[in-house]
Amino acid sequence: MFELDFFDKETEELLEEHVLTALTSEDVYQIFGFYLEGDCADVSPKQLEQIEQITGKSFTSNGRDIYLCEVQD
Repeated sequence: MFELDFFDKETEELLEEHVLTALTSEDVYQIFGFYLEGDCADVSPKQLEQIEQITGKSFTSNGRDIYLCEVQD
């Protein structure tokens, strides 16, 4: 399972977190070029767009650092 975390760029405060049940390990590999294997990765605007297309959700990224993390069920 994967979680998308949004942090304020200035304060580093966690603003939002979204569990992405529709995202698979293969999707992550296609987007990032590697498997997360329990880790997190910085998400670029282009990568966020790809995540949005797969999940059917829309996210606000302005002024935020975004990370995708693989989490245990």
